[in-house]
Formats: sequence, structure tokens, C-alpha cells
Amino acid sequence: MTLIQNYYEFLGVESSADTATLRRAFHKRSKAFHPDTTSLPVREAAEKFQLLCEAYDLLVDPKRRKIYDQKLTRKNIRKGISKDISFDNDYSTDTSSQRVNVLRPLSGGELFSLVLLALTIIICLFLCLTLAYMKGAELQFQPSWLIAVCLNPCLVKGYYFSIT
Repeated sequence: MTLIQNYYEFLGVESSADTATLRRAFHKRSKAFHPDTTSLPVREAAEKFQLLCEAYDLLVDPKRRKIYDQKLTRKNIRKGISKDISFDNDYSTDTSSQRVNVLRPLSGGELFSLVLLALTIIICLFLCLTLAYMKGAELQFQPSWLIAVCLNPCLVKGYYFSIT
């Protein structure tokens, strides 16, 4: 957990800042915190740069920003309008865990590709059966290894027994 004021103060913008202002502030601060361009220790610079990226990613997304603002307001009210807010990972940029349980309807392109896939499988199966029938092949056959076991009862579970 990193102790920060809030993302707005970390980026150096007002809470009412628009996307262009956020982008300018991000570019300005990223030059100061990027591990390749700063005089800070590499580990500290990497942590601050990662936090800067998380702040920017959260604040440019309107839905996530609205949720952040609501939680920030609640925390300020609970803490008596205190300025110190500890950062928790509710706003992480890794949204893979958030997408796992989301059910959504399939798009037209996805439905089309599924129908096309099913149609391709059916056509391939039909062609295979048609070609087998035209060649006169049996549609049901018994593997040669199974025939050998049935004809030679001395072969059980892969062991040969000799009857003397």
C-alpha cells in the first residue's frame, strides 16, 4: 500500500480536469518519474511511474473515474475530510479479473463466425461420410488389435499366456 493524497493531487490536476488536461499532466509527470529519465533510484522510480500510469488509466475512463470519485468522497467524509487517503487496489489497471464473470450477448460478427464454424464442421463430416460410402468402406469397423485379442484368448491385458 502506498500512501498518496489522491490521484488528482498525484497527477497535479484539479478533480474537475478534462481528458486533455489529464493527458498533459501525465506526460509532464511521466518524464519526472520514468525510470530511464529520472535521478530517483530505479525501484522507487518504477513504483511511482506505475502508480502514475494507474492514476492516468483510471481517471481517463469515465466509468472508473466516477466510481473513484464516489469512493474518494466517501473516504473523505468518513475521515472527517482528511487529506491522507491510503491507496487500495480497487482501481487497478489489470481488468482481467473484472472481465471473467461478465456475461454479454454475442455480437453479430461473433454469431456469424460460430454459425460458419458449425456449418464447416457439418459439411466436412458430410464429405467424409460421402467419400467413405463411395469407396465402399465400412462405416463401422473393428480395429485389428481388438480382433487379435478376441481370436487369441491367451492375450489378456497385454500379457501373453501359453496354454500347454
